[in-house]
Amino acid sequence: QAPDFDSTVLDYLRFQASIMASKRAYEGVGGLGLFHKVQYKGRTGFVTDTDIRVAKLVRDREQENDARTRPANNPSKAWEKEEEENLGKAPLYFTRFLGGAVSMVKFAEKFSGRRLEDDMLMYGLRMTGPGTLFDGPPLDFNFWFSLQKPGYYNNFASGEPTGFLFFGDVSAQLPLLDVRNTLITYGLGLMWVYTRYQVPVRNLTFDSQEFRLGLDAGLGVGQRFGKYMLRADAKYYYEKTQYLGFILSFQTEY
Repeated sequence: QAPDFDSTVLDYLRFQASIMASKRAYEGVGGLGLFHKVQYKGRTGFVTDTDIRVAKLVRDREQENDARTRPANNPSKAWEKEEEENLGKAPLYFTRFLGGAVSMVKFAEKFSGRRLEDDMLMYGLRMTGPGTLFDGPPLDFNFWFSLQKPGYYNNFASGEPTGFLFFGDVSAQLPLLDVRNTLITYGLGLMWVYTRYQVPVRNLTFDSQEFRLGLDAGLGVGQRFGKYMLRADAKYYYEKTQYLGFILSFQTEY
């Protein structure tokens, strides 16, 4: 809202979004930083000079034709070093990825005050980056399912259990390290699990159906190969029970 790092954030812009900006850079409050004044969605605000690249406006056909044969004018020093290193690619933290994930979760439930657990293989969809579910900061969204039945049901089942499990989470993705093609992040968010199992016990069928909400915290590392990303993460889930999960995902930019 103002040329001040403590000022209110009015909106988030995607990497390489085109906006109207002042060529002049304004000194920040207290002499901290430089800011360019910008107009976006009918509002006026400020962007730090390290996050914007200011180019001159081409106003006539002759200049436009000439611009095709010469490098773009870039009065601002923003991104110069980054462009030299990454050849114009967006930082990993500000790149959206979509793909599949496989996870091994040490899933746990409580029955009659007892904690029962088993390693559950899950697989499904993973989306990461800005604008994942809505315009805004980078998120990590997972939606998985599993047809595996928890092994602890066999302790009291008289037949083969049937059913399925849906599992997922959405968390804020925060960077620890973002250099060239490597990204290390941590995150905090919400998780959910829905289970539906039928377990035969003697002459009856025990119908277990439950939906639970909780919290999760995670740490992960990603490596970019061209337009693809390979990620490995560890997450801690906290709901009625607490357990760990390990995720491996392969994604592509979208």
